[in-house]
Amino acid sequence: MFWNRRARHRTAALSLAAAAVLLSGCASTAPVTVDGSPSPLQSPAAHPRETRAVVTEKPVSYVPADPKYTVRTPSGHLVNDCVPRRLHQYVTTLTTEDGKHLSTLILGKGPNVVYFGHQYGGQICNFLDLAEEIAGRGYRVMLPEFRNHVASEKAAASSSLDAKAAFDKLKDLGTKRVFLAGASCGGTTAAVQGVESGIPIVGLTLLSSPARCDGDAVAAVKKIQKPSLFMVAHDDMQGGHERQIRELYAASAATHKRLVAIDGEEHGTLMLYGSKEADERRAMVISFILNALTADNEVGVQD
Repeated sequence: MFWNRRARHRTAALSLAAAAVLLSGCASTAPVTVDGSPSPLQSPAAHPRETRAVVTEKPVSYVPADPKYTVRTPSGHLVNDCVPRRLHQYVTTLTTEDGKHLSTLILGKGPNVVYFGHQYGGQICNFLDLAEEIAGRGYRVMLPEFRNHVASEKAAASSSLDAKAAFDKLKDLGTKRVFLAGASCGGTTAAVQGVESGIPIVGLTLLSSPARCDGDAVAAVKKIQKPSLFMVAHDDMQGGHERQIRELYAASAATHKRLVAIDGEEHGTLMLYGSKEADERRAMVISFILNALTADNEVGVQD
């Protein structure tokens, strides 16, 4: 596996092994948006003071996938060294049904949660910028690092079991609503396991996600009626990922859905960093998530 650790956000390049598993791709530069009901996204509200809930679970012992880039927090949990020390108190370890261990970051607190699933060949920090922004707006955010990735246990890949462990933990935390977000297979299993968890879903964002990878996302999106954003690059895997994102977009039951296709070949979170246009796309994703959470909160108050 190859992790690109050069930038602060620690965006990771898709590994060659993962590329063989995934089915297709397509990428580009200036965005072309197809939207059933084109309405401009609102800018997020001013950033309030953050509140976080410190994790209290006991650490466990296991062999991490990449010890070179793994450190131990003061409480004893293993974590990717891309996670700043100021966040180490929010690191915990999840245990899957088959007994594997996942280094996991849980920021913020409250019943409304955003779940981020990174791509195969990626890492926990792929979505860290977005997670900190959203946690600062008063929401809880969960970022598991999948098995066989950096600080999580070295084992054969199974993002479905890993995502299930994350959603089981969210239920234990009393989650009332969840926004699902993920890149590549991490997005596929976010949709699949998010639906299977039974936690009410307030929205969905998929970046370069295959229609099927450790689960059937086509079947899942048919059950998600909340705002959904699908993003892909035209030349990612020679157009294969665009074909699958378009399949997901067509199958989506969302009453408000957006398809954004860009020039280039960037995969997953690589579409959100490295240029002015990428920065704008990242801001759009954050706004989409926050708007969906805010809109659902308002409905909940009326109910």
